[in-house]
Amino acid sequence: MMSHQLVALAIVAICGFATGSLVETPGVTQAPPPLPPQVNPARSRVRNNFRTPVSSSLPLNPARCDYKELMTNLHDRVGILVTLDEDQRHRLEVIDKKLDQLVDSSEARMESMKVQQLNFQQRLDSFEHIQRLSRNTLDELKGETDQVFGPRAVRELKHRLRNRRKMNDISRTVRAIPQDQYTAASGSSDARDFNSSSLSVSDRLDALATLLTSTALNVRAVQWDVAKLAQSINRQRRVSHRKGLGQGPGQGQGQQPPIFYGPSGPGGYQPSSFTRPPSSCQQSFLAIEGILKVQLTPESESFYVACDEDWTVILNRSSDELNFERGWLDYKDGFGNLAGDFFIGLNKLHALTSSAIHELRIVLEDFAGNVAYAGYSTFAIGSEKELYPLNLLGRFQSDLTPSAGDSLSYHAGAKFSTVDADNDNCIDCSCAQKHKGAGWYNNCGTSNVLGQYFQQNYGRAGETGIFWDTFQGKDYSLKRIRMMIRPVNEEEARR
Repeated sequence: MMSHQLVALAIVAICGFATGSLVETPGVTQAPPPLPPQVNPARSRVRNNFRTPVSSSLPLNPARCDYKELMTNLHDRVGILVTLDEDQRHRLEVIDKKLDQLVDSSEARMESMKVQQLNFQQRLDSFEHIQRLSRNTLDELKGETDQVFGPRAVRELKHRLRNRRKMNDISRTVRAIPQDQYTAASGSSDARDFNSSSLSVSDRLDALATLLTSTALNVRAVQWDVAKLAQSINRQRRVSHRKGLGQGPGQGQGQQPPIFYGPSGPGGYQPSSFTRPPSSCQQSFLAIEGILKVQLTPESESFYVACDEDWTVILNRSSDELNFERGWLDYKDGFGNLAGDFFIGLNKLHALTSSAIHELRIVLEDFAGNVAYAGYSTFAIGSEKELYPLNLLGRFQSDLTPSAGDSLSYHAGAKFSTVDADNDNCIDCSCAQKHKGAGWYNNCGTSNVLGQYFQQNYGRAGETGIFWDTFQGKDYSLKRIRMMIRPVNEEEARR
């Protein structure tokens, strides 16, 4: 209240100074006017050389200063400033929350790195211990060997001399003996032994060459038979698909026949292609118990993948034995067992989807045994520098039956987030911490395939469970989920 009176007095003072008059304000007592000065009559007779202005007979009307209007304008401006101050304060609070979240995520990442460093140090210590034990055991074995067979230097020298004699015997030139000399010397046992030994070496070399040639021919024939068998199997799959006999995850549309790294035909041979590992599970006939070693390019490193016929499995979840609430480094390199529950890793997934155009198939199952499918015509993610965004997600394949619905298109274009790396589009929250998992979150999401596994109370798990919104809703946590990719041919990619 006092501040408003002071503002009013200041406005009144300004108005009075500008107009040269006094303005009566409410609440302020006006002082009486001063008395006129006494004029000396003697001095009044003295002539004044200065001109005296003639006063007007009419009184001047002092200009009025409307302080109420000024107060209104000032009050409006103060209100605007208060509103702006509240807006800035709210923004600062949001920034403080985001900074706190960044600090928490950084601390979580540091803790994860510390744990991994401690684990690595423990493994290194155990490896050094095993190495020391191996050295001690090797030294003991060397000492026992030296006691039994003599010093090592002597044994090495004897071994070298023995090898040198063998090389000299093998490389010695066999002279051709004339027939008469051979007949004359046929009675000699030394000559018979010499010729029999020379012929036996030649016979052995010829037999070895024949064996190698026959083995190569047999391998080529087996490879050609396997290639023809694979082509016939794929042909039967396409015919079955056209007749509508199957809609399972291994019987999709546009299936490309497997590329066989072997002979190019009945009379051709490709040694460079034969030695190179396969590049995808479309050569699944080479897999051992569903595990296949692939190499995408001749220059890249090879790695193992799990195959479901010609599909490459990138995620499998069927129990609560493996924790999926992990940090960025774990999801980058992958974790789990290829024969059980696992995640392939973002680096390998980026390499696979960058080498060729792939399609995506997701198989979902609830605890009642109901199975549903969700498929997308194309699928690819970006690199780690881009934070592994879901760059490519094609048309939803609604012809798969029973269909689980489309609960992934909402995540298209989003970056990958973990509990220690918040890369989602939610300003006031961390979707990975909210859903207790990881994934391509937009403003959180309509699916959470990397969430927590609920063995009990799966019907009321909430958004922290493994849910697919268009299949049993967000509150239901699924029993099994499997994500698979496979390359598509050029015609399917253009379509």
